[in-house]
Order: sequence, then C-alpha cells, then structure tokens
Amino acid sequence: MTVVGLHLIPVPIAGGNLHSLSISSLAVARSLQHFVAERAKTARAYLKLIEHPTPINQIEVFEIPQKDEILFYQDMLNLLKNGTSLGMVSEAGMPCIADPGYLLVSKAHQAGIPVYPYPGPNSILMALMASGFSGQEFHFHGYLPAKKEELRSKLIWILNEIRKSHATHIFMETPYRNKQILELILTHIPSEMKLCIASNLTGPDQIIESRFIKKWNPESLVKFYDTPSIYLLSK
Repeated sequence: MTVVGLHLIPVPIAGGNLHSLSISSLAVARSLQHFVAERAKTARAYLKLIEHPTPINQIEVFEIPQKDEILFYQDMLNLLKNGTSLGMVSEAGMPCIADPGYLLVSKAHQAGIPVYPYPGPNSILMALMASGFSGQEFHFHGYLPAKKEELRSKLIWILNEIRKSHATHIFMETPYRNKQILELILTHIPSEMKLCIASNLTGPDQIIESRFIKKWNPESLVKFYDTPSIYLLSK
C-alpha cells in the first residue's frame, strides 16, 4: 500500500524509454489512482506506457491550469489532507525541475504532508555530466528570453558571469528557436569559450557534442535544429 503523501514521479525524457526510470518510481506510479500533471494527455500516455493496472479512464488526472494556479493547488492540498495520495508527473523528466508544481510541494510541506521524490532521468544534470565542464558550481537559467534583443542581452550577461568564475551555465530552449539561439551564441560568445549541446537525451538519436566555440560552425549546428536540447557554456 502506498504511503499517503505527495509523490514526485519522473517520466521518460525521450519517447517510451522506460529503462531510464527507477523501479521504485514505476512501482509507486502503478499503485496511485490520482495524478497532477501539466498536461493530462501526456500523463495518460505515460500511465498507459507503464501498463498501470487500473483502466486509464478510471484514473483521475488533474491538469495544472495556466490561470488560478493557487486555487488549484489549494484543492489538491485539500485532497492530500483528506488522505488521498497524489502523484505529480512532468511532461518529461523530473517534476518541479524547469516545470510547474513547486507551489504544491511548498504547500504540502507547510501543511506537514510528506513529500516523496523518486529517482529518474534529468536532462539538465545528465547534460552536465556528459559535457566535460565543471560540476562543482553551475547555474541553471531555464528558458532564456524569446525576443532576440533580450536574448542577446542575456547571453552577454551570462558571458560576463562566466568570466568571473569557473561555473558552468546551463539553459534550455524550445526546439523551434534553436537556430536563433545558436546563431547568437556563435556571434556573441568568444571563440575561447566552450559550448556543449546535449540533444534528445536517452533517446535512440541522442547527440552530445562539446567543444570550443571556434570549433563550431553553422554546418555542424544544423543537426540540432528542431530537437529538444540543453545548452552549456563554460570557459
């Protein structure tokens, strides 16, 4: 029987790769009947993938709204207080990491409700592991600004921060904006800096390449266009 509480359950990063998930996370996911998710459709696809023993149409999936999140999380907290265990799942990887949901975790702690995280894939840390850059100190910036001029300013700010220390700076982007961000990196980041791009991690077409900026060229970047990628910059 699953312990009552809020269970933070990782899901595959790429496609149906269940091998990247821990036994404990799969076991608890298969035992729960109520889930919180960014998108209910994605959550149900995951439950079908793991062969949840309960028919999918009998499992409750609460979709996080884009508005009135506070009211939604209060409703979820009330369920927890009444003894209903909840599983929180992400669109990909670990919940609450570059993902909504942390407010529910915060409210659960404030109410004295146990929170249980489970091991699983995280594209940010996996990219850092594989980059060859320092993991002693790193900064994750999430998604950078969408507007070109704001994005340029942010990259220059990151560059100045890199010059001050040996920290690795990590960020992500939606696939359709990869071309723009890569062009700006080649234009505004000095040639002696290092860039690592980790794409489609854990998938069959995974690509991880790490080299000095001067060793990258537009032709070598084309394969990263339109693919989910993590970017790392270092000196």
